[in-house]
Amino acid sequence: MKHTIGIISTLIILGGCTTHTPPAVTPLASEPLYTADIDTNQSGLKSPLNPDPFCCALPQELDIKLPEYGPKINDLERFEQAMTPYVEKNGVDHDNLYEIQSTFDIRYYSPWNYSAPPEKAQEAAWPIRAFRGGYGSNLRPVLPAWFDEISIQSNFEAYGTINQKAITLKWMDIRALPTDKPLYKNPSQPGEGYPFDLLQNSSVNFNEPIFISHTTKDGAWSYIFTNNASGWVQSDGISAIDNKTASAIQKSDKVFIIEDNIPLQDTNNRFIAYSRIGMIFPLDHEEGDTYYVKTYDRDNTLKIVSLPKHSAHIGVSKINKNDLITIGSQLLKNTYGWGGMFGERDCSSMIRDMYTPFGIWLPRNSSAQGHKGEVISFAGISDDEKLALIKNKGIPFETIIYLKGHVLLYIGTYQENVLVMHNIWGVRTIDKSGNKGRTIIGKAIISSLELGSDLEEFDPEKKLLSRAESMNIFTRTPLTLTNGNKTTSKKKAL
Repeated sequence: MKHTIGIISTLIILGGCTTHTPPAVTPLASEPLYTADIDTNQSGLKSPLNPDPFCCALPQELDIKLPEYGPKINDLERFEQAMTPYVEKNGVDHDNLYEIQSTFDIRYYSPWNYSAPPEKAQEAAWPIRAFRGGYGSNLRPVLPAWFDEISIQSNFEAYGTINQKAITLKWMDIRALPTDKPLYKNPSQPGEGYPFDLLQNSSVNFNEPIFISHTTKDGAWSYIFTNNASGWVQSDGISAIDNKTASAIQKSDKVFIIEDNIPLQDTNNRFIAYSRIGMIFPLDHEEGDTYYVKTYDRDNTLKIVSLPKHSAHIGVSKINKNDLITIGSQLLKNTYGWGGMFGERDCSSMIRDMYTPFGIWLPRNSSAQGHKGEVISFAGISDDEKLALIKNKGIPFETIIYLKGHVLLYIGTYQENVLVMHNIWGVRTIDKSGNKGRTIIGKAIISSLELGSDLEEFDPEKKLLSRAESMNIFTRTPLTLTNGNKTTSKKKAL
């Protein structure tokens, strides 16, 4: 997998999704973004000496009423934020599996087929070259010495020296550099500060197959490949496994999780992890209303974990209304998580996880995901023509609408409106002085492609519909079509 270094402005939009983080800019030679006077009595209370109550007060000392709601957005009031009405109207119970579903295991377990890293060291080390500046968690420019130390710790001279099959022991962030510390482009600009940590590459589920390339010099971080991303994870969250174990896992019946946040317990009733849609476990046995599945410790010791049957099913499921409602309803509870931060999902990871229980493998970043299957271009057509094309050619719950940095799942029409399900950070705004901003949504929603157009400061140039470049039916054989009529090229399956 090659890591293409894109331009920030094309990726950090509307809560866009990417596994390949763009380069940071050189720190601005400017004053701090904020200052606070020193309160000599250390009380932390607002006073002439300390106009900033956040300077040094404890949280319980702050007498502040936090806002509860932002501006209302018409789509979120107008369209029911629930899966059932849209699935019942537009969903279909399929009788057969698609061809794409027959290749899921090959894609999912691909890291265990590597004998060496699937890309060159120079390609994997792109963040070392890309990030030489930016802002840290204190919203101050990061010093060059920090990047020099990270470069040394990354130990890329040892790249491809471990070459080991492994499995994850917990859910983890995948980082572009071996650190938990964030890096922002310019926190004073919308879309360049929180939550868009440039080092957040992706995330990896508990009990997922991975391949280890090497570790940092101190061994605290390991550079890994999953079936959809690569980067750094904490070494204490992975366990090397042997070929026999890997083979046994792949030959087992698979249990696909369809509910989030179900506590998984071992045979001694000890908590192990929370379930997460997108997780897959090898089945050990089933008993009554419970599945018993296999997991592993750091020393490669088998552990049996239990989960209720309502939270999972055995084997790949045909696309059906009941599962679409169950899974979609869970995902609509998610808040926005850039690159999977805080255990949440962004736009592409939400769609990817939603279709894992159906045995449909989708890429992790938005650009690759928006080109999976049969692609229908919107080039050269008006917004009205786009809507007509979506209604005519789009298949509800099997079609992605793509714009740079963002993907949306088409869920059909409702009251003549084209509706989509997506996890989004916010709506672009611009005030009368030309200052750009965001009205934050920060969660998974159901909306039209005119989302936010009712806001007073809505930026019409950033409307979802106007920026949509294509749609792709991911359950079909890869093709690229122009306006749904003329075949222009045959695309290789991603």
